[in-house]
Amino acid sequence: MLKRIKKRIKKRIRKIMKGSFLHLIFEYKWYLINRAALRRLLKKNYKKNFKQLQPSSKVAILFLGTRTYVNLFPNYYKNIKKYFLPNIKKYFFVYTDQVDYPFLSKKDVIVVPIKHRKYPLPMLYTFKSINKAADKLKKYDHIIWFDADMIVNRVVKEEEFFCHDKQLFGVRHPNFLARKGTFDNNPKSLAYVRPEDNSSIYYQACLWGGQSKPFLKLLKELEKRVDIDLSKNIRSRILDESYLNKYFIEKKDITHAYDPTYAYPKNQPIPQPFKKKILHVDFKKHKIIK
Repeated sequence: MLKRIKKRIKKRIRKIMKGSFLHLIFEYKWYLINRAALRRLLKKNYKKNFKQLQPSSKVAILFLGTRTYVNLFPNYYKNIKKYFLPNIKKYFFVYTDQVDYPFLSKKDVIVVPIKHRKYPLPMLYTFKSINKAADKLKKYDHIIWFDADMIVNRVVKEEEFFCHDKQLFGVRHPNFLARKGTFDNNPKSLAYVRPEDNSSIYYQACLWGGQSKPFLKLLKELEKRVDIDLSKNIRSRILDESYLNKYFIEKKDITHAYDPTYAYPKNQPIPQPFKKKILHVDFKKHKIIK
């Protein structure tokens, strides 16, 4: 009973603080610290001459869009095909319930039928959904998940993207460079990150991937973990992102962390002279770069 009362008091204090002037000062302080950390991180690779360290001749790009979200695919397809790994053959796996959507009839588009589910199941079922096409995906050199609301802002060449020899990769979150990310804090969850775990890097779930074999191994393991948690009525803190971060911590030695310019909010400023490479955009403004 006492624990419950303490929990309610803490929750009330956080609610009051969230709208206070002190909270705004606190958040601005962290913004400045994080911005300085971002500048230091980006400076390491600024004007660096990249060298491609792993070959790839066939890449699978994964898109999920049910109901009206499938309308984002035509621009998504044209943009990624033109600006992302322009010299590598890319095939698009489209997970959707709109299997008769006209634009999906292209030769380099593979349609994977899935059911439309209400939030938050689409995110929690990410690994299960992708895994439906596991037999086809294993034929590709690399498999890359791109959220539907992303757009490549400038050409990302092969030598730049494959400048590492790691089997898996993700993108660092721009808001959690100088402070700890929103890892799962529920000890009952299989996404739980323990105090002794290496939590120095927090990844976004909007762009991640890897070589086909370790990628499919990740899918199988995380699908299993999500199913176990759901069977116990446990929902992770940040859904699929929580499970992904836990797995990348476990596989730190084989996971490459791209800097935040590979998945950067369109409306969030970036220190000069650095440029955003891949953007998160508003659904209504999802347009092709001319």
